[in-house]
Amino acid sequence: MRTVVFLTDRVRPHGTADDHLALAPLRALGLQVDFRAWEDAVPDPTVSAWVIRSPWNYAQAAPAFLERLAALGPLFNPIEVVRWNADKRYLLELAEAGVPIIPSFLAPRAALADAVDSTGWEEVVVKPCVSAGGVGVRRVNAVNVFTEEAFGGLPEGDYLVQPFLDDVTDSGEVSCVFFGGEFSHAVRKTAADGNFLVHEEHGGRVEFVVPDTTVIDESRAALVAAGSTDLPYARVDWIETERGPKLVELELLEPELFFRAHPLAPERFAAALAGLLGGPR
Repeated sequence: MRTVVFLTDRVRPHGTADDHLALAPLRALGLQVDFRAWEDAVPDPTVSAWVIRSPWNYAQAAPAFLERLAALGPLFNPIEVVRWNADKRYLLELAEAGVPIIPSFLAPRAALADAVDSTGWEEVVVKPCVSAGGVGVRRVNAVNVFTEEAFGGLPEGDYLVQPFLDDVTDSGEVSCVFFGGEFSHAVRKTAADGNFLVHEEHGGRVEFVVPDTTVIDESRAALVAAGSTDLPYARVDWIETERGPKLVELELLEPELFFRAHPLAPERFAAALAGLLGGPR
């Protein structure tokens, strides 16, 4: 039986409950899963694949994280995909390729107030280009952009500046999950009352949903634009608006895959990974 390592972090050395749902289907295909924190991962010839699952502290040490992963192989998703996806500037590239994103532009931390003031948007959201789990994301009303509380405490670096869309508080985000380039399932993530972040760690809720076919088609188109249609896993996050779906993020690095949301999801993931690895060795 070959060994596959699920990369996590020292905060959750044994992975997540969702990760564990994939263990039995992988074992049935001849793949035993071990868990290893990325901080402790070193090349190991006994490992058939390294699968990035829940290293959710990576943004706090992104250069070290990427350097560590570059030494591991085979890595899923591949390191070139991970490097590209680790910086949210990729959204601007996808927009140039015709993917409908939320209007976005870049600004350094020191220029955020002037940048936001120049947009004319009533409310904005600023997101660090390198971040995970909503850390460093801030919603700001235009009248407060020059106050200390608007951007106080945010670290240096580049940020995406976007208009705040009421749709996210009205209906949340829809996440479409793909395995091996094939659509598997979707969930709707909604924010807790009084919040706009849909992550469960911020009080958000998750439920299975059958998305509109337009959202699935746009997800496929986004993966094509990214050249990422043959990956073992991918998640595409959308806000549905009156003007059509708008891409929030293309999650190719370490997305939660919500295996728990669909009874066939763990088997589909296992089949996609095993297919890429080929037959027993």
